[in-house]
Formats: sequence, C-alpha cells, structure tokens
Amino acid sequence: MMMGVKRGGKSRRNGACRAAALALAALMCLSLLPLAGCGGGEAAPDGESVEGQAEEEQQILPEYTNYWSHTELPQMTNQERRDLAADNAARGEEFVEGVNAAAWELSDALEDYIRRWLDGEVPAQLPAGLLPEYIDTEKTKDWTLVRPDEVTPEEQWYVIPSHPIDPDFEACYMLGSDAHVTYGKLVFVAPIGCELLVEGDYPHCRYFSYEILPPLDPEHPASGCMGETPEVPIVDVDIAPDPGSTNPFLVGADRNAAERHYHLRFGLELGNAVDLNPQAMQSPEYRAPGNSRTGGPFGFAGAWGDNVFTPSVLWMRIYAPNKESGVLGGVSLPRATLRLDTGEEFWLRCDFSLAEERQTTQVSAGSDLPKEPFAAIGPQLGWFKIFGLAQNRAESAGYFYSQPYGDIPPKAANAQIRRDFLLLFGRGEDADPPGNFEGSSTTCKNNHYLNRMFQLGPGKVYVITGRMPTFPATRDGEATMSGGEVRYWSINQYGRGEDDQYETAVNYNSLMDDEVVLNENREYVIVYSTAENRPANATPENGVTWVDWGPRARQTLTIRWMSVMPEWYLPGCTPDEYSLPWAEAARSGTRYDETLVGLNQPGAMGPYHPVIHYMTVEEFEAMGDGGLSPGDIPAWERDT
Repeated sequence: MMMGVKRGGKSRRNGACRAAALALAALMCLSLLPLAGCGGGEAAPDGESVEGQAEEEQQILPEYTNYWSHTELPQMTNQERRDLAADNAARGEEFVEGVNAAAWELSDALEDYIRRWLDGEVPAQLPAGLLPEYIDTEKTKDWTLVRPDEVTPEEQWYVIPSHPIDPDFEACYMLGSDAHVTYGKLVFVAPIGCELLVEGDYPHCRYFSYEILPPLDPEHPASGCMGETPEVPIVDVDIAPDPGSTNPFLVGADRNAAERHYHLRFGLELGNAVDLNPQAMQSPEYRAPGNSRTGGPFGFAGAWGDNVFTPSVLWMRIYAPNKESGVLGGVSLPRATLRLDTGEEFWLRCDFSLAEERQTTQVSAGSDLPKEPFAAIGPQLGWFKIFGLAQNRAESAGYFYSQPYGDIPPKAANAQIRRDFLLLFGRGEDADPPGNFEGSSTTCKNNHYLNRMFQLGPGKVYVITGRMPTFPATRDGEATMSGGEVRYWSINQYGRGEDDQYETAVNYNSLMDDEVVLNENREYVIVYSTAENRPANATPENGVTWVDWGPRARQTLTIRWMSVMPEWYLPGCTPDEYSLPWAEAARSGTRYDETLVGLNQPGAMGPYHPVIHYMTVEEFEAMGDGGLSPGDIPAWERDT
C-alpha cells in the first residue's frame, strides 16, 4: 500500500548522516530556530565580531518550542532530531513503508468511524485515542463530525487579518506576516482518498491563492509549520469560474463583476507532490489549468517532530484587499466540505481556539538604544536570497559566525548546512523534487524573497534605492485587471519583539508597491529613520518615501517580489531560481556567487536591485529639496 511514494536519493541522505563537528553543531543549534511566515531570522552577534566567544556562549539559545504554530510537536533537541533523521535514512525503504503503513492504519480507522457515524451507529465526537496525540492536541481538539449544512465557514477557518501598522508599535502581529495580506487557515484531517471541496467568491484584491499541505511523503516531511516541503498551490488566474461567473484576475477582466463564484477540489493522498501534481508543482511557475490539486489528508513531521502525524492545513492568501472591501476583500469566507470516495459528504470540526489565539496574538516591539551596524552588516553586504525560512536562518548564522567575522571556516559551515537540511527535510540544491524548489513551507509560492539584517545608529538614516517593476493598480477598485512585471512587491520590517523574546518574526512595519513614490523612470528613494530623526526633506514632494523605523535598532527587512508567470513577470531581472539558482544564489550553495545579489550593488537584478545607503540625518538633508533620485544618494562608505 505505497500509493506512489517516491523513491530515490538514499545515497545522498545516507552520506549526510555523519555526525557534525562540535563547532558546527553549535552553529546549527543556533541557527535551526525556525520562523513561521516569511520574516527571516535574526541570528546575529551582539558586537562587532564573535571572535573569541566561547563555544558554549554560541549554544546558549532556546530550542524551538512550536508554541506559536497551529501544530503541536514533541520537544526535542536539535541533536536528537539529527540522530533520528540519520536513523530514518539508514532504515531506507523500511522507514518509508513503515510510515505509509501507519498512515493507512490511521486512515482506515478514521474512515471506519466516519462511515459508522453516517449510519447512526456512533457519536459525532471522535473517541479519545482514535486520532494520534499530535493531531488531537490542545490547539486542535474535540474533533466532531457534522453534516455540511451544520457548520458555517466561520467555524472552519481562522484568519490573520491584513491591518494598519500600529504607530506606537505596541500591537504587532507575529509569524513573519505581511501587514498588507490576509491569511486564512483551514485545519483539517481526513482519510486517504477523500476529497476536500471548497467553494467561494473571488475577493476584491491584488492577488488570491490557496496552498494545501503536500501529499504525505516520508521522504519530504511537512507538518504545516517547520516541515520544509512546499505546499501545493493554486493561483487565482488558474481557478476557473462557475458558469455565468467571472474570474476578475485574468488580464482584461472586469474586476468588479458581481457574479464571481468558483468551486475547487483537492484530492488527499500519499505520495510525492510532483508526481501527483505533475504540471502544477513545477517551480517557479506553479501553473496548471483545472480546479483540482492533490494535497495531504494529514501531515508528517519527520525527524524534526519525532516522526509524528499532524493535522493537514489549507492556506488562503488575500494580498492587498481593495481599500474599502475589508480584510476578506468584500466576500465571505469560503465553505469547505470533505467527501469520501463513495460520495458521502461531511465535515470534521475541531476546536482550534488556542491555535487561533496564539496565531493572532499582537505583541509589543519593545524598545532599545540606537546601535551602529556591526561589521558583518556593513556597506559590503547585499541581500540573502531565501531558499526556505529555516535555511535562511541557518545561512544567516553561518555568515555571522564564519570567518572573517567568526571562527568557523565558511566552506565547513556551508557544507554542514547543506548536509543538515538534506538530512532533516529532504531540501537542497541536489535534492529530489520538490525538495530542490526555491519555495518552502509557509511561504507564498509566487513570491521570491530577499532579506537582510539592519541596525540603525543614533542620528542616522538608511536609504534604499532602486527601480520599481510595473504592477497592476487595484486597491482603489480599478475596473480592469492589467498585466505587469510583478503582481505585488513589498518591504516588511521584522524583529523579535520586546526583549527579543519571541522565536517567530514580529512584523514592525510594511510598505507595498503603490505606497512608494516613483519618479518618471520608476525609481524610488526610501528613507528609514525614527520619527524624531526624519529628515526635513524626506517628503513625497521631494521624491522620497519615508518609513518609520520604530523603536528597535536591529531589524530584518524582507522583500517580497511576486511573479505570476507569464502575465506578471520580468524575465532576466526577477530574483527567481532562473536568475538566481540555488547552487549559486544560496549562501550555502556549492557555487555561491555573491555578485548576484549578495553584494550591495546591482547584480543579477540590474537596476531593480535594492541598493542600501547609510548616512546622518544632516547628510541627507544637505541634498536639498530639488527632487531626489537614486543617483543623488551617495554610496555607503565603510567609515560611516
């Protein structure tokens, strides 16, 4: 009963099972602290250099608790995870077959109970022990069967809303979210072979998509949080409307059409996500006709989560809702139904109130004193290209703690990162698909992400300059959808909240494409400073977009560049895996080339590369009020 689970890659994985050197183990204990969402990490030293730090000091960081996720996982040390991953790999086919057999055992028991409930033989609430303990948790509990007409969409979904930024930085959302985006999450579990049916109305917004946890595959674990295997997406333009309805996302379509209904079907299976979605799971396009995709009936956490099963999840993303349409883009939440392979329909409702409470928690950014950037994040550093959120954090740690800023040889650190991520998650430049895809779990598959750490000193400003790709105008209720070079573009600011206490990225501020002042060449000058240090000439009239840095000196900025190919795409300059392949653009890649995006100067992105400048308030004000362009902004010199 193997249901198409993909074989292969064993020799690479077995080769990755050797113990790490002690110093590199310390590095990875530091770096394998994951983030939900897309905020990026802040694994960085507190001084100019980490040379001379005791190895023990590099290890004094908390293990990841999964507290803020919708899933619950067993608590393990990173070394325990490595040891289990090595054992999984050493068992090879026996391991794969064992996981699949356990999945079928769970599925058969669940399906049998559902059918008995449909026949009136058993109560609606599932008995204790029917679902595994990491599906039936305090975050997702009291699983109860209901008829489709007995449940509302509001009881099926919870929502992390798009929102204005709190000017006092006291109510900040976490999870690496973008403030211009509404995230809906549908947590569910079902027997293998069931279908998840979704129907709703297209929202009034810039972009809309669904992404479902991938089919259960022991070689590519995914738990809906840390598991790095990418979800299976379906993007708005590929969702065919019902007869008589309009898809408002097609180029030239009526964005304000009254009839805008759709139906979707997600098969729930075991197997490799690419094998089961041969056209839709091709990165970076992720395009396929038809309103059907195949995902997972429940998740498998792999060695990161002690090989436990977790609930499945369907993400819904609504980017940049129209200004007057509310967080859901002027439509109701979609309705979801589960259907057995013999046609009977039902829903399996759970109490997800604790998961919802934690995932929608707002926290304070806190405050600290201004601090000059340390050497590693000085004028030479460009951007990190993200090939997975956990890997991004690991590569950041590897950069900071490797020579010349630390003691670890860079080649050794990068080799260890490659080994660990192939071993733990089946991810890497040479991994089997989808483990070698640019997109990872919890990220939007149409986005290409860049990030970098910043640290703002007293009386200073950061300035970012570049060229903005064309994008469709939508938020004022424009009547017709247009094409462009991107569908969406934004820069978000992240940190770890008050006293750096949160293990997930806290969103401090957000700037999207239509909020940026552009000149006649679509060039921008974005100034970041605290409110008290805003330069007098940092005004729209002077060609400048000013953004409040807020009360935290150290932050990570993340750029989202969204492509929906081919209608919204810029060939040759888009920071996707065509222009920035994993081996050359990932800092741990075997052929890493820092000239692509890793230096603070135009590279593979040409004039669209965001260049970073740093100066005093007085130096910026001295440039006057004549209308500033990128060419007017001096380069960041090392002694500033």
